[in-house]
Amino acid sequence: MEHILDFFNTWSRKAEELASNIWLNLKTAPSMSDAAMGKLSLGAKALSEGGFDKLYKQTFTGAGADERLKKTFACYLSTATGPVAGTLYLTDRTVAFCSDRPLSFTAPSGQTAWSYYKVMIPIAKVAAVEPVTMKETPPEKYVHVVTVDSHDFWFMGFVSYDKAVHHLVQAVSSRHGGAAASAATTDTAVAAAPGGGDGK
Repeated sequence: MEHILDFFNTWSRKAEELASNIWLNLKTAPSMSDAAMGKLSLGAKALSEGGFDKLYKQTFTGAGADERLKKTFACYLSTATGPVAGTLYLTDRTVAFCSDRPLSFTAPSGQTAWSYYKVMIPIAKVAAVEPVTMKETPPEKYVHVVTVDSHDFWFMGFVSYDKAVHHLVQAVSSRHGGAAASAATTDTAVAAAPGGGDGK
């Protein structure tokens, strides 16, 4: 009986944590309803295209034909204009991000145009993956991706933060023969929100 209660308590804590992370993911967006609709639209699109693997290769035309999608994570990319909701794709070669919805921008002609916000980083170019916790209330958790040529990207609002960190660190460490592991596995606490960066 005690074993059953322990199992139930563990399951309850995991379910509560998952619900909290999903709520945080939606709450991070400027509009919760837009974020929810974006996720639903993305899920429907993935189903219609035959899964996230095919959706990834359709979204990122530079992906190799034999490139294998390993994981996807719902999250946000921190930018100068605010967090952008999207999906982080981890393949055997690349870390990539695409927004759930097209974003508006001003074209050189002065007209408003729409395009998906995309980032594509070869794993061979990733120097470190750093989990960072901001000293805020409540604490905000980020994944800081730094490239070998000193570009950086800040991802936040993960539904599965610990899994994302684990798989990203593992991918980078494997690619670099373990060299990046020591720089990537320690959770760093800092006082202020990230500033600058290529995703900003």
